[in-house]
Amino acid sequence: QAHVGVALLNAIPPGKNDGEKSGKAKKPPAKSVGENSPVKNRGGVSTESSGSKISNRNHLSAAEVQRQKLKKLVDELNEEGDGRSAPVVKLGDASMASPFTAKHASVAPTTDIIRQGRSTLVTTLQMFKILGLNCLATAYVLSVMHLDGVKLGDVQATISGVFTAAFFLFISHASPLPTLSPERPHPNIFCRYVFLSLIGQFGVHIAFLMWSARAAEEYMGEECVEPDYEFRPSVVNTVSYMAGMMLQVATFAVNYMGHPFNQSIRQNRPFAIALAAAAAFFAAVASDAIRSLNDWLGLVPLPEELRNRLLIYAAAMLAVCYGWEGVLRRLFPGRMPAWRKKQRKIVTEKKKVR
Repeated sequence: QAHVGVALLNAIPPGKNDGEKSGKAKKPPAKSVGENSPVKNRGGVSTESSGSKISNRNHLSAAEVQRQKLKKLVDELNEEGDGRSAPVVKLGDASMASPFTAKHASVAPTTDIIRQGRSTLVTTLQMFKILGLNCLATAYVLSVMHLDGVKLGDVQATISGVFTAAFFLFISHASPLPTLSPERPHPNIFCRYVFLSLIGQFGVHIAFLMWSARAAEEYMGEECVEPDYEFRPSVVNTVSYMAGMMLQVATFAVNYMGHPFNQSIRQNRPFAIALAAAAAFFAAVASDAIRSLNDWLGLVPLPEELRNRLLIYAAAMLAVCYGWEGVLRRLFPGRMPAWRKKQRKIVTEKKKVR
């Protein structure tokens, strides 16, 4: 069917080119006036000119017949309803490959596709890492609160969910860098870099959460609330909520992958604004500067010693996680393609032979 469509598109129109080609190809040789000169009819037209017109008409009629046959064949193919044969693609028709087609003489579209693909892959990897760390930390916090008979407030859960949704939304808006980096991203999630990053960060997170829970239980005393009871503000609830907010902000900030594939946090302005807003909100809540805000959230005032230690340990947790992530990115870069390894091996072998 494709060959039939190409033949139709490349078919010679019968009115112009055929007449020119036939006229150029068949030039009557010059003859001397005499016995061999053409005999004129009554109308003044020679028999030779009338014969050439007849031959041109025969030639044009043959081209028209061939064109009609091709049109008839294409119509029959398009009318088939069995679904096994695809219709002939015409000029201007849409195609599934249209987003990946470009009519340029350079390789710029190829580099654009590679940059966009790397950006998508890096964004997907970091989202999976952030989801895993957030789920593990949230599971531990909720388990501790359930064992102590403490619930999470509705307003607290709503605020936390809003920040999480905003972070994920603005991470996906990161644009790739204009230049193609020689480095390569990790091809899949199941690699040493991802596993070591998750294990290391979760180890730091769980240590911070365990200390926070134990410190809160010391100030909580022997007070115990039934698990199915209504929500009541308490020290354990306040510390657990603040620790969860700290971990949430730290996880997004540490695992954001910017250069050399995507924009950095500063260049991704919506994400930077969301992080700044979350940090300001946490600072206001932790310092108890706006008492009405803490009352609306259901948070009780914390002792000054506990609050200072909580802030110091949160800063240390952020620094350790950031350093661990940076070390792993340097130790486990993206893998080199197999064909490039083979090419380098061949080059080194040739040098040794020389």
